[in-house]
Amino acid sequence: MAAVTFEAATRSYAASPRPAVDALDLEVHDGEFLVVVGPSGCGKSTSLRMLAGLEPVDGGRVLIDGVDVSGRRARDRDVAMVFQSYALYPTMTAGENMAFALRNTGVARHEIRRRVAEAARMLQLEDVLDRRPARMSGGQRQRVAMGRAVVREPQVFCMDEPLSNLDAKLRVSTRAEIAGLQRRLGTTTVYVTHDQTEAMTMGDRVCVLHGGRLQQVGTPTELYERPVNTFVAGFLGSPAINLLDAVPVRDGRAVVGPALEIGVGVHAPSEVTLGIRPEGFDLVDPSRATEPGHLTARVVRVERTGAETFVHAEALGLTPGVTTRSDRLVVRTDKRTPVTEGETLALRVHVGEVLLFGPDGDALT
Repeated sequence: MAAVTFEAATRSYAASPRPAVDALDLEVHDGEFLVVVGPSGCGKSTSLRMLAGLEPVDGGRVLIDGVDVSGRRARDRDVAMVFQSYALYPTMTAGENMAFALRNTGVARHEIRRRVAEAARMLQLEDVLDRRPARMSGGQRQRVAMGRAVVREPQVFCMDEPLSNLDAKLRVSTRAEIAGLQRRLGTTTVYVTHDQTEAMTMGDRVCVLHGGRLQQVGTPTELYERPVNTFVAGFLGSPAINLLDAVPVRDGRAVVGPALEIGVGVHAPSEVTLGIRPEGFDLVDPSRATEPGHLTARVVRVERTGAETFVHAEALGLTPGVTTRSDRLVVRTDKRTPVTEGETLALRVHVGEVLLFGPDGDALT
């Protein structure tokens, strides 16, 4: 096991006007499961490949266990990579695929057999060791790719969107298997995904990238409840957070509407952005709409997912100039609550959970 450190690590491409990874400073603790998440093109896979030695480091350094590996070849870094495409040899059985790298490095046969058998037990692959990839399911092929990394007993696991080729149900079960395996092995793991649900449910900590730059790193709870800017707030959470822009501040209070004012302090800017999660509302009797802490909204669409319902609604009676960034509010409610399109709702806002951001998008303390 080993800690991983990015010190102002930068990767640039000649055809791009800005670095793919721009001065990344990041510490991955020994034995930690860190998930790197962000939209396409944010630099997350490039960062992982820089760590694995598959991309050069144009500036700064990458260290493993305190040793600068920026100039080392991939084979000399003691890092095992799990790819999105599985990258299994089609003419080899599962057992042969798992043993291939060990044979190439001269590991003794009895040791190879021991490691492969142990990995097969952990990954429930004992029944498919003699099968070739064409005779295995997608989930089995993914576990073989994991096993190939596990048998190497590396200092660091690098996983590049390993579940993206699996169907939705299999992704849920396999991500639990990967998280459980990492806890048993205790190997430092850097896991890249574009799926914020994977990031929130798997990682000890989550690192959010955007435009090649680090936005925030912290536990899933920290990022969800205390995002540093509107990008992080909007990226994490499904459905996305409701953002109300250009809310005027008067006498230290953000005036959203006639019945909703939120204290922001006397030093707040003249306008702020408010963030309200879909679960930050309660549906109440319409007669209470004029009470403090309430909004009214007209239902535009109702999405019933089974266990819960998401109501898309148009906010009514907002202070002039205030806009909802997605043109709609999304409210999470219980499946037993009857809601119909065209209905006008009274929404009580959980004021203590409202997030505040300045005009530049950064969080206000």
